[in-house]
Amino acid sequence: MKRIGITTFAAVLAAFLWTVPAQAQLSLGVAAGGTSSSMGGDLITTTDSDWGALMGGWSQYRLQSNLAFQLEANWAQKGGRGTLEGGQVDFDLDYVELPLTAQLVVGLSPTWDWNLYGGIALAFKAGCNVSNDAGDKADCDQAAPSWTFNSTEWSVPFGTSFSYRFTRSALTADFRYSYGLSNAIDNLRL
Repeated sequence: MKRIGITTFAAVLAAFLWTVPAQAQLSLGVAAGGTSSSMGGDLITTTDSDWGALMGGWSQYRLQSNLAFQLEANWAQKGGRGTLEGGQVDFDLDYVELPLTAQLVVGLSPTWDWNLYGGIALAFKAGCNVSNDAGDKADCDQAAPSWTFNSTEWSVPFGTSFSYRFTRSALTADFRYSYGLSNAIDNLRL
C-alpha cells in the first residue's frame, strides 16, 4: 500500500502552567487550542484544510535551565476535505495523542521564555466520521467498509512557543507542525 499521511499544524492558543512546589524542575499544565489539518500522500495530491480542536494536559521536566522534556496527553481533531467520485467528502478523525518533545528553553527576560522543540508522537484513533456534501454523517466503518482506517498514527511534532511567567503559573502561546509518518487511511483514493 502506498502511504497516506496526515499532517497537522496545531496552534495551541493557551496553556496554563502550575509549578509543583515539591520539585522545582517539574511543571504540570493544561492546554486548549485549535488544529488545522489536511491529508496527503502518494495516492492523493492534497485535500482542503479541516479545522478542529485540541485539549489536554502536559508535564514538563527541566534537566537544566535551558533543556526540558515534555510529555503530553491530548485529544486532537484531525481530518481533511476532498472530492470522491464527484462529490465532496469530509473526514473527521479524533485521536488521543501522546507527544514527547525535547525543548531548548531560552530566557528572554526574567518573565519571558522562548522554546524551540521537536520530538515524536503516537496517536490512538478515538473516533472517525465521514460526511458528504449533503450533510449525511456516518461512522467510518459503516460509511466506507472497504477503507482501512488505522488505529494508530505516528508523527514528528516540532515548533516554537513563547511563555510569560507569573509567580506560580505561566501563559504560553504554542505554534506546532506535526509531520505524519504513518498512514491514517491505507487504501483511500481521492
